Amino acid sequence: MKPFKTHEQQILILRDRGLTVDGPSAMRVLETEKYYNVINGYKDFFLQRDVNGNILQPEVYKAGATFDELYLLYKFDRELRNCLLEFLLKFETSLKSKISYRFSEKYKDTHAYLIHKNYSRNPSDLNTVLGVISTLSHTISKKRKTKTIEHYLDKHEGVPMWVLVNYLTIGNINHLYSCLKQPLRNQIAKDFATSYNSGYNVSIHFTPDMLDAINKLTNFYRNACAHEERLYNFKLTSPPRNASISANLNIPVSKLDKGNLFSMIAYLKLGLTNQEHTLLLKKFKRILDSYSSGFSTANFNDILVEMGFDSNWETYFSFNKLDTQKP
Repeated sequence: MKPFKTHEQQILILRDRGLTVDGPSAMRVLETEKYYNVINGYKDFFLQRDVNGNILQPEVYKAGATFDELYLLYKFDRELRNCLLEFLLKFETSLKSKISYRFSEKYKDTHAYLIHKNYSRNPSDLNTVLGVISTLSHTISKKRKTKTIEHYLDKHEGVPMWVLVNYLTIGNINHLYSCLKQPLRNQIAKDFATSYNSGYNVSIHFTPDMLDAINKLTNFYRNACAHEERLYNFKLTSPPRNASISANLNIPVSKLDKGNLFSMIAYLKLGLTNQEHTLLLKKFKRILDSYSSGFSTANFNDILVEMGFDSNWETYFSFNKLDTQKP
């Protein structure tokens, strides 16, 4: 285990490695943010590398690199995270709403979601179905004393699904959708298609497999944002690959199968309304514009490429049509 280091010692280490550090300013940052989060999470773009692109060992910072510049990348990432989370939550709410509405429309009994026969009968789905039923039952028990759950149990002798979904995680919802019967999965996917077709004046066939792919990516990014993990270089090790999504978005599969931030923002175009996704792009672009000129020893274009955004990324979203002024 590494020995404990005071903030003063941490600053000395950074200076020994060639980083320019304003002591009082850095001290204030380290007193409110963890050293590991700020330094270890964002130092790579500011470190010297060998001819093969590998970081030199022991670590040495680039000439002119400053603590303030490194902290700027940290703040940039935080703004990206907060921006993305806002729209991931919008998609999550929409998904929960559509699932609870269509399930309740199909199965009228209050506790229909606890009945095994109301789910997929495919043997390969059995464990998922049992897990979903167990999760739903446990959630009711766990939240028994919350005001809303208590009200429905006492006054109506049951908790409707449209109430229960509010207490489920995005992971719970993904499992729930995955083991619904196919006609119901088709209807929920069609609901997203109706919204997309209306918003963009097109006609796409939105399949459950497409929604599964969006749900998978959303689940990981939702958790990354909620736990304040690094976002700019976040990637799924086994990202979803769906040729239908690529075709409908008119974005090459090679651009969408990386599991990076570009993939997530592109996928959300199918899960959000036109207005919501346009607003996401506006806010994202304003963040880029706000930070792009603040880096000197790190190349901001390299940071964008790490996120999956090349020089042509705007063309995939008809960005020239967007008003990037404050909405």
